[in-house]
Amino acid sequence: MKTSSYSFIGIRKHFWKEVFYNIQLYQDAIEMTEIKSKSPKYILPLKLSTVIEITGQVSKNNRNFSGFQFKYKDTTKLMNCRSSDIAIFMDMVSNQITFLNITMFYQAIEIIGRGSSSSVSVLIDTYSQEQFAVKSIDKEYLQKNDKLQILFENEVKILQELTKYNNQNYFVHLYRVFESKTSYYLIQNLMKGKSLTAYYNKIKKQSDTKLFSSDIIKLIMRRLLSGVSLLHCHRIIHRDLKPDNLLLLEPNNVDTLAIADFGLATYSNVEKQNSQLSNRYSYPICGTKGYMAPEITHYKDGQIKYDEQIDIYSIGVIFIWLYFFYNPRLTGDIDRHNPKLLKLDSITQNLMNNLLKSNPKERLSAQAALDHPYFQTDETTKKTFQSQYGFENVDCDSIIQHEDLKNYYLPMMKKPQRQI
Repeated sequence: MKTSSYSFIGIRKHFWKEVFYNIQLYQDAIEMTEIKSKSPKYILPLKLSTVIEITGQVSKNNRNFSGFQFKYKDTTKLMNCRSSDIAIFMDMVSNQITFLNITMFYQAIEIIGRGSSSSVSVLIDTYSQEQFAVKSIDKEYLQKNDKLQILFENEVKILQELTKYNNQNYFVHLYRVFESKTSYYLIQNLMKGKSLTAYYNKIKKQSDTKLFSSDIIKLIMRRLLSGVSLLHCHRIIHRDLKPDNLLLLEPNNVDTLAIADFGLATYSNVEKQNSQLSNRYSYPICGTKGYMAPEITHYKDGQIKYDEQIDIYSIGVIFIWLYFFYNPRLTGDIDRHNPKLLKLDSITQNLMNNLLKSNPKERLSAQAALDHPYFQTDETTKKTFQSQYGFENVDCDSIIQHEDLKNYYLPMMKKPQRQI
């Protein structure tokens, strides 16, 4: 027997009478049943294609809802309800359906980003006066071909799913979805600290150092890998990890770093997103130049699809960027004997090397990377590693397994041979 998470009374006014309904919210649908009936008359699935318009008025610290209306078999139905029930109902369905009339709930303040088919603006909640961000996507752009629509639906579906696991705020949070005749609107939390790129530019203006400290880099990498590990546990590939898509919830606080912009994200088990695509991704060659893994840049149609490890390669490039603020992939393959990279200590080089393996099967997983000695606070572990393999000029291409660190399941660097 199904158990509803919330139920309340709705009234439909007909010309000759009023009909009372028991409205029940289930895990996968909204069901509306006439009080004297056993079977629901209206069933609305909890998915993006279900569109509801809330009726009433909203002002500062005051919400006076009168009900909601929806389309059923091409006819608009109006259900009158108590204002308090509608408020709870909206919070419970959250981002699972689409709402109309965004201007009833939010007021636009300013545009903070704009692309060819979307923009990001700051909104203020009319009732609570809390600030949010909204990503607006042009419907006309999505209608250019089916794959663009699939990517958008993936983005929403993935954000909906991640909301359930986002207690640590590793990702931007999707609160609600609205639509108008011309656009979709994704209401998200406002990342007041802006992007990692913007944070660096701010530091560069205020300091002569122009570099993140090792401790800051470690915090950023731990946060990034933790979020990506959670993504990969749920078979989600981001496909566009880069500093511009890593945002800070709070200014100057890298502990609040969150992964954003899931516009190119997909499930690695493609069947979950769209059975018609079989064994292929929508737009398999995608991402940002300089951060794409070799298996994407060299991808040919019909090849075996790549997996989550493409995100690991992007993290490796971000790792280099955090230390030196340049992207070696923009000019070709990464030179592992670059003098800049060789200045790093052996543990850092080893992690970097194992994130940037050309063969995706040899790259660390996100969780294995978090277990790397780079993140360990145990000085004994670090000293053991450095005493055995801690030379300044480490041969990053020769790999063996360190006997004392087998618990990490990591390939460690080979001790360089002396020149005779």
